[in-house]
Amino acid sequence: MAQHLIIRPLTRRWPKLQNPACSFSTTVLRLQNLIWPAMTKSNACNFPLVLVHSGNRGAHFKPRGLRLRNTPVPSEMQQSKKEESEAEERRSRNEKKRLARQAVRCGMELAELSDSQIKRILKAVNSEPELFEAIALVKRFGNDVREGKRRQFNYIGKLLRDVDSELIEELIRAAKDGGLTQVLASHGPVSLTVEEDADDEQEEEDLEEEESDEEDKVTVSHIETASRWFDGLVSKDLSITKEVYSISSVEFDRQELRKLVRNVQLVQEQQDNVDENSAELDLRQMRAQKSLNHFLFSLAKRMPSD
Repeated sequence: MAQHLIIRPLTRRWPKLQNPACSFSTTVLRLQNLIWPAMTKSNACNFPLVLVHSGNRGAHFKPRGLRLRNTPVPSEMQQSKKEESEAEERRSRNEKKRLARQAVRCGMELAELSDSQIKRILKAVNSEPELFEAIALVKRFGNDVREGKRRQFNYIGKLLRDVDSELIEELIRAAKDGGLTQVLASHGPVSLTVEEDADDEQEEEDLEEEESDEEDKVTVSHIETASRWFDGLVSKDLSITKEVYSISSVEFDRQELRKLVRNVQLVQEQQDNVDENSAELDLRQMRAQKSLNHFLFSLAKRMPSD
């Protein structure tokens, strides 16, 4: 209380000290700055200044550490780390998808090569035997087995993920360009020799000739089977319909077959309802019958021989 009685007359003389937000110690410091320059050595006197705590005892101050400008606060740092983690996860997923598509594409390119070329390439990359069997199976699928091909190529792509992608792509390009033997020879002892390569090529040619001769023998049988199926499916013969759709030794698109059969039946129904022959209907009938015949002949050709 005494300190306030001392300061109060001084604040009336110097209005700068009348700021109510100033604490007592701050007021004393301001008072010292006002008095000290006016004092000289001659009239200097001991002016005791006692720092007393102000009455703002209820004030609370939150401790704060020093922080550089533009430094993110902890919450911002955590958010930034979370975003970086999510971005890294997205990049990882995209990379896996890219590699999966690349492997499927390699499988499709392998299926376009001959069996001997496929064997030599797979031997060079030390692949599992299941990979050649999977490729050989998809090569037997006809153009009408689209969904089955898609699933099989996805399976082949999974098997190809364990092999050297760069090496197998190089070997596929070499096989297409006719330089597979040279590329295989440059990759060390895992490749076949030139003599073995020539023997494989000759063996492949012999097999192709044998297959061509056998194809001529069974073509008539395939045509007869396909024709019998065609007549039975279009006429809705239950026994033949059951025979065709119950085939399990060969994979084929049953939904596509139903669509082709229905197209032929619709055109025939339209022709029955028209008095005069229409050139447009005849053309549609020819196209529908040709598509169904091609599907059934391909199916009969892939059926195992008894």
